[in-house]
Amino acid sequence: MPNLRLTPQNIASMYEHARDTFPHEACGVIIGRRGESFSVEVVKCANIQQAMKEKYPEQFVRGADTGYFMDPRDVRNAFDLAAKKKVEVIGFYHSHPDHDAYWSEEDHRAAMWAGTDEPSFPDASHVVVSIYKGRVKEGAVFVWNQELGVFEKEATLEGE
Repeated sequence: MPNLRLTPQNIASMYEHARDTFPHEACGVIIGRRGESFSVEVVKCANIQQAMKEKYPEQFVRGADTGYFMDPRDVRNAFDLAAKKKVEVIGFYHSHPDHDAYWSEEDHRAAMWAGTDEPSFPDASHVVVSIYKGRVKEGAVFVWNQELGVFEKEATLEGE
């Protein structure tokens, strides 16, 4: 993985989060330096999708089992932690409960600036974790291809 170098502990942390939140989606931020696995840290975020759906049902039509909305306080804390450690946000992750690790239309929409064809974080990697019945099947890393204007699968992560 040229852009995102994850340690076995990083992967285990994302997988544990996916198991802990199943059947809802897990989500979080990955901080560190590109190309350095020793500086990478997984920052778990609360998925407040269900609460947002209950409060704003017309805007948030999906539940937490098929969608995620990172708690903005957790995201801010992840960015603050990155600044404190003098690293950057290099990725994001979320799980797909009872679905494969693929880049969905919803994933694409969520990764873009609202209503545009430009990603919010074009240099960030995105990890999608496939978890069925509480057991991780695999993970996949997706990166933005500027030329094609799409997110492409860069790597597969072994499951449990």
